[in-house]
Amino acid sequence: MQPVVRPLILLHSDPALGEQLGEIPGQVYKLSRVADWAALRAALRRVPPIAVAVVDPFAGTGTDDRPAEELRELLSDRPDATVLAALHTNPSSTEVLRTLVSWGVADFVLLPREVTVPSLMYRLRCVQGRYVERLLQRALPRGVPMRAQGLLQTAAEVVSVGGSGKEFAEALGVGRRTVPRRCERADLPPPKRLLAWLRLLLAAEMLDDAEYSVAAAGRASGYAGQASLKNTVQEFLGCSPQELRARGAFDTVARAFAAELADIRDAAYTRGRSDKIWLN
Repeated sequence: MQPVVRPLILLHSDPALGEQLGEIPGQVYKLSRVADWAALRAALRRVPPIAVAVVDPFAGTGTDDRPAEELRELLSDRPDATVLAALHTNPSSTEVLRTLVSWGVADFVLLPREVTVPSLMYRLRCVQGRYVERLLQRALPRGVPMRAQGLLQTAAEVVSVGGSGKEFAEALGVGRRTVPRRCERADLPPPKRLLAWLRLLLAAEMLDDAEYSVAAAGRASGYAGQASLKNTVQEFLGCSPQELRARGAFDTVARAFAAELADIRDAAYTRGRSDKIWLN
């Protein structure tokens, strides 16, 4: 799989913030700046839903105690958007922060203390898997055990940056040989197949939006190109990406993923494996 280059959209006048965001190493983010809320809305329509926006929550208001209504409207219209609010705080900021959380802001960058490359990278890492995790929550059937949910959440975070089995093991803090055993004991597919399912869920959500081409959905999901996505869809679902789109891509992939989880769990019970096996 390919590393995912995540669009990073900045609506903020702080020059140090823009400079430090532009210094983040590794080419994992593609930074662009917008001038106002209308431009931010337009930019979010053009980029994949894995994008992150860093905003001044008071932009255009002329005050620092009442967040912009445009931000509330944007998050109401696009609840899956991942938005970081960069702002100065003081003891009277509690109500402002509460308001922003209630609107759907993912996290905060505290100015000027966190305007350093390491601090910004940390904040971005905290929220970059948020979109894939939401998709996972929509796709999972009820009754998935906590041990499986923990592994699935970690896998979603890995997929959000285009990671593979190596990164999955590192995120779990174990060797690569341990990961298959953990997946088996949690009634999950083998690591490679599990990550493939999660990438398919991400691609499928984009296929349901006519604005995204098959190639764009593939690139944003970590596939090397349209052919790679096409091959995976054919292998897992027996159809083409275009046929998957016509069926309702996300719901189709979610049902197939849930069915495989159920089959794995049923097979484990048939073998007589205890449900109390520890993940070790």
